[in-house]
Amino acid sequence: MFRVTTVIAALFVCFLGMSLDVSESSAGENDLQRSTASVLALASIGHCEIPCGIYDDHAEIRRMLLDAETMRKAAAQIGQLAERIDAASLNTISRWVAVKEEHSRNIQHVNAWYFMTQRIKPVASGSDGYEAYVLKLTAHHAVSVAAMKAAQSLDPSVQADLTRAIEAVSGWYPASTSSNAATDHDEAWSMVAKRQAP
Repeated sequence: MFRVTTVIAALFVCFLGMSLDVSESSAGENDLQRSTASVLALASIGHCEIPCGIYDDHAEIRRMLLDAETMRKAAAQIGQLAERIDAASLNTISRWVAVKEEHSRNIQHVNAWYFMTQRIKPVASGSDGYEAYVLKLTAHHAVSVAAMKAAQSLDPSVQADLTRAIEAVSGWYPASTSSNAATDHDEAWSMVAKRQAP
């Protein structure tokens, strides 16, 4: 659904840019033309679903590890409350189950949408780097499967498997040495962002 909405929005912006009357010379319309041109320029150089440099790979791994830890603690709470049959305990158990499901979906979403589609670049079979490509795909697939299993289970070893699966991919995404990793943009993005600044 996100991609469909993005495509529709991009088409709207394109049609808006085409519909502007270039012969008009008012400042407001020229600003709108420049803004539209900036958006179109950004779209033409982009390859990600989000502007490059916005996300910090290491921070995304840390978030997935926090989601896994939340799931582990929720599973432990469910186990403790399972011995009680009162309404308050049953209510709390159902809430912990929902927490586990939500954090499992968070992990699966970030793993698939961000890492597998934007950080792992396809390599043709037989080309240099193909084995590393398959290794990364396999390791990230293991994260998604482990997240699914951890959502379904209360077993502490299944919860630990999820953490280990995330840690197994974390080496590919070390902390940035930049003092401001979240705002390291490529040159083209910086140029557009500066034009849009108030």
